Amino acid sequence: MRSFFLLFLCITLLGSCKKVFFREEPANDPEAIFEDLWKNFNENYGPTEERNIDWAALYQAYRPQINAGSDEQTLYQVITGMLSVLNDGHVGLIAPNRDRFNSNYILHHSIGDELFDLKLIKTYLEPGYQTGEDDAYVYGKIQGTDIGYIYFDYIGDNFFVLNDFLDKNLLSKGIIIDLRHNQGGDFTYCFSEIGRLTNQERLVFRSRTKNGPGRNDFTSWYSWHIQPKGSYFDKPIVILTDRYTISAGERSVMAFKTLPNVTIMGDTTCGAHSTMIGRELANGWYYTFATQNTLMYDDISYEGKGITPDVRVVNSSFEMLNGIDRTLQEAIASF
Repeated sequence: MRSFFLLFLCITLLGSCKKVFFREEPANDPEAIFEDLWKNFNENYGPTEERNIDWAALYQAYRPQINAGSDEQTLYQVITGMLSVLNDGHVGLIAPNRDRFNSNYILHHSIGDELFDLKLIKTYLEPGYQTGEDDAYVYGKIQGTDIGYIYFDYIGDNFFVLNDFLDKNLLSKGIIIDLRHNQGGDFTYCFSEIGRLTNQERLVFRSRTKNGPGRNDFTSWYSWHIQPKGSYFDKPIVILTDRYTISAGERSVMAFKTLPNVTIMGDTTCGAHSTMIGRELANGWYYTFATQNTLMYDDISYEGKGITPDVRVVNSSFEMLNGIDRTLQEAIASF
């Protein structure tokens, strides 16, 4: 999760700059720190309605647990306790000498993290497969088949390799695009490079961003589309997802889901679709939060729910220990 961690730090540092220039510095005491964090979430957190969050009720439940004499450990426990209610993969807290906190229960406790192993996947590929720096991408042919495989660790400039991958698979039966454990990033890289996979403009999702303290203070809805570009690649495509497919990774799944020749296989995605920004608390702790609402092309929000696959396949620990990636094998067998 190195890329996500660095992204988290960059976002929070940018957020702290906003605080310095546009917000009055809050006092550095437990009560003021809690008040500052709660106020920011109450006014600027985007998916309040989708996640059925009652900020007033959370304040009443958690504010009495903090007083002027509360120590750092108590403050940390109260803040993370309140943020846990959101169960949002975009909500996190970084504090010195502590593991990074994530509001999402699965991510925070690494549930099922061992059910994906890129080293194991490489054993399914023919020798000579291609890799990016730090395995930003991995692609090649599945051994003994005419099926192309590509894995993306995050959504960014690694997507520029998609064109070369498609060129190498013009005569293949089809391709597998693996977005399991995708850490997110910038979905516009996927949207700009996916043009060869569509023969027409397709609406993917609409989004709006919180722009004021009121509950209904949002920008107007903005529609995001993918556009055809280059020679059309119309072979069957299987997209692999899991509970660790998050953020820009999920928005990319939305784009692939609009294509008629695509099957989504694996497990439901994380369900954190918003843009994530961050800020610094007066005591130096950093936190992140979501600022948007997102409606997929069907006008439904999957925030907090995740995108369900067309075919659900979930690996087991026993299979992984015995060198079997059943999700990948099911994808191969589907062609």
